[in-house]
Amino acid sequence: MQEAGSGEAVIGANIVLVGTGKGAASNRYGYFAIAGLEAPKYTLRVSAVGYQTYEQTITISNSDEIRLAIDLRESVIELGEVSIDADRQEAESRRVSSIDVPIEQILRLPSLGGEVDIFRALQLLPGVQAASEISSGLYIRGGSPDQNLVLLDRMVLYNPSHLGGFLSTFNADAINNVTLIKGAMPAEYGGRLSSVVDVTMREGGRDRIRGAGGISMIDSRLTIDGPINDDITFMLSGRRVYLDWLVDLMSDEGSLNYYFYDLVAKTNIRLGENDRLFFSGFFGRDVMGEPFDDDDDFNVSWGNSAGNLRWTHIFGSKLFTNVSAVVSDYHFGSEFEEWDDTRFKTVSGILDYSLRAEAEYFASGDHRIKAGLETTLHTFTSEASSNESEFKDFDPHLPTHRGTELSLFLQDEWQVNERLLAQLGGRAFYFDRGNHLRFEPRLAAFYTLDNDITLKGAFIGANQFLHLVTRNDITLPTDMWFPSTATLPPSYSLQYVLGASRDFEEGMYNVSLEGYYKTVNNILEFRDNAYFSIFAPLEQELTGGKGESYGVELFVQKRKGSFTGWLGYTLAWAHREFPELNEGKSFPPRYDRRHDISLVLNYRLGERWEFTGVWVYGTGQAFTFPVAQYQLDVNDPVKFLYSDRNGYRLPSYHRLDLNFSYAFSWFGWAWKASINLYNTYNHMNPFAQYLDSDWDWDPVTMQSTRTLKLKQITLFPVLPTFGLSFTF
Repeated sequence: MQEAGSGEAVIGANIVLVGTGKGAASNRYGYFAIAGLEAPKYTLRVSAVGYQTYEQTITISNSDEIRLAIDLRESVIELGEVSIDADRQEAESRRVSSIDVPIEQILRLPSLGGEVDIFRALQLLPGVQAASEISSGLYIRGGSPDQNLVLLDRMVLYNPSHLGGFLSTFNADAINNVTLIKGAMPAEYGGRLSSVVDVTMREGGRDRIRGAGGISMIDSRLTIDGPINDDITFMLSGRRVYLDWLVDLMSDEGSLNYYFYDLVAKTNIRLGENDRLFFSGFFGRDVMGEPFDDDDDFNVSWGNSAGNLRWTHIFGSKLFTNVSAVVSDYHFGSEFEEWDDTRFKTVSGILDYSLRAEAEYFASGDHRIKAGLETTLHTFTSEASSNESEFKDFDPHLPTHRGTELSLFLQDEWQVNERLLAQLGGRAFYFDRGNHLRFEPRLAAFYTLDNDITLKGAFIGANQFLHLVTRNDITLPTDMWFPSTATLPPSYSLQYVLGASRDFEEGMYNVSLEGYYKTVNNILEFRDNAYFSIFAPLEQELTGGKGESYGVELFVQKRKGSFTGWLGYTLAWAHREFPELNEGKSFPPRYDRRHDISLVLNYRLGERWEFTGVWVYGTGQAFTFPVAQYQLDVNDPVKFLYSDRNGYRLPSYHRLDLNFSYAFSWFGWAWKASINLYNTYNHMNPFAQYLDSDWDWDPVTMQSTRTLKLKQITLFPVLPTFGLSFTF
């Protein structure tokens, strides 16, 4: 299944044999199979997001195996529409807690700084929350960002963000498909507790050289793809921020210097009718430095590097196989030099080598079986050094930890009858550090009623052998990954999901409602007054606990016509409980929000103008706040008594963003100019609150009176930005 002209694989296309109840969906590589056919003639119908519906009459005999190469043409409807017909709607309704987000829709959304961001688009979906307006981190169903499995062409990215979380690492021009799975993960995914963000890169067109790019107030980007010859295609994409150049032009010496860049590449080699070889690569880096004067400075850099060599082979009409060798490297390094030439240097990171083999077997018209095996060698590194005599006794190369993870999965998608579909599977894990062996059930079922309502439910178990802590030592705060051990067991969760969905007006509208309940055990948190340095053992500073989260998610979509959009609403609760924290009492995590609303509207006005509006509302985040102050002696500093952990909440957050775009042609290229208004009605949203002292002088008593006042930090007022994009 591929796009006409470019030859890009079409993922998630819905294929049905009209009038039979039989069908399939194309996998992430565009492959599908339908088995168990007996009649001599069928009408094959194919539908996919943004493409014209395809129909073909096929004739077979009982012994025939027919191989089809189906080219789907882009929809002839106006670009303002995102058209999904009834067949496609039916396919999406038969998934639990999973959403495909069309890249075309992401490109229309308003953006801060004029730079399109995939993670910020995902934050507009029900069940997904943002830590703050400067963070692209995803908090999904009560889970933190380190509990999300982020994949780019099956390469794991450990820190998928730039600008300290302000932007994600994904250049939308290089992306083919984005799938978000909010906890009800199929058996093929593992290693994280909360969710999967599965991003697939474009492969490169087979018919001609294509290009896309853009200029925003933050960065510039360029993507080029096309054929090398009849059997080889390529895609190359790059992006760089130019804040450092602006700082050099506008500021004096001594200002903060910061920039980031990322590069992605992909090659598709056709080795014959049944074999293909792919190579995908990613390299991204953030670099920050600040010269204080001639003698003092610091610099920090962090980023991901990853590569995937993948071979796919088709064994007949029923068996599809995929073998991958993947390397993924996350690195953080910092260096600080003081005026007296005292220098501190720290390095931390995680390096993975993985082998993965998976097979998809279409056993019959009623069974679709997936199985796979994966092994990963993790290497966790930490280094620290200093020329200061106080630190010279420390070994600059701290112990390097290694851990081997072995997993296998099996899943059967069983069409029990025309109404009932069951997904029965499981995943087994072994982690050698601590000899941890775990089994994860992955069960889901779908039942279609007479009135086109689909009921769905799932029961999911998940384990996580990797833990993330934030380090605060002699340099800047940063993230550090470390493995489970015999004393720090893996985290594990159980999640239960029930839901229903229905289409209206032949797929123009879709309404989905899901409720979930999730428990989490063996999650880690720093003890009170803990101080973690890579010079000291980690286990003594951490404590284990448990948590639970539950809620209801409503998703209402309008998907046809010049006026499209969606409404997402989440009602959620999250709690954590640690015997050594908060006197053993339950408390909400900081990112807990009771209510979360997102409204997205898109309107196409004529052939050139397009308008998109986004309004978000969220209950204020929880935080720990001082409730009293005391002073033991008049000369002693004032001390505070604090509330229960995260016992207070910031005021509610709400914001309206607008985007106006105009499409035009220039020198044979297609251009789009856009104006974004961030926080249109200039609401001063709270980023943090704190107590500050005001002193009032009394001229009569000749004394000063100290008064504590609550003050608030806000970040962005109304902010207009401009962006320009092009394709050729």
